[in-house]
Amino acid sequence: MLESELMEHIQKIRNENGFINYVGVEYGEFHEGYATGKLKLRPQLRNPFGSVHGGCIFTLADTIGGTAAMTRGSYVTTVSASIQYLYPAKDTEYLTAEAEEVKNGRTISVYDVWIRDDKQNHIAKVTLSYYKLGPIESENI
Repeated sequence: MLESELMEHIQKIRNENGFINYVGVEYGEFHEGYATGKLKLRPQLRNPFGSVHGGCIFTLADTIGGTAAMTRGSYVTTVSASIQYLYPAKDTEYLTAEAEEVKNGRTISVYDVWIRDDKQNHIAKVTLSYYKLGPIESENI
C-alpha cells in the first residue's frame, strides 16, 4: 500500500470516531512512527478545580499515540499505559500532543507521548503499548 493511501485511511477512520470527535481531538502531522495533535479546551473538559480533567489529557495522548502506531500499517489497540501528570493545565487554550516511537515490534509497539500547553510547558508524559490487531489492507481503503 502506498504511504499516502495509508495516511489518508488513518485520517478517515480517526475522523469517524464518535468519542474522539466529541472530546474534540484534532490531528496534526503524522508519518511513519510519529504523530501530533491538539485539543482545544472548553469548560466541559475541566475538573472542579479549573484545570483540564486528567481523563481528557489521557484521551489526547492515547489518540495521538494510537495514530502514530497505526502509521506502521496495522490496526492497534491499547494494552497498557503509564501517565505522569507533571503540571496542571490551567491557563492555556490548547493542549498539544507529540507521539514518538520507542519500539515497533512484531506484535507490540511502544510510544512516548508528551502533552504540552500553549507555552510549551510539559503537562504530562505518557508511555503507551499497543497490540497490533492486523494489517491495514489496501482493500479496506
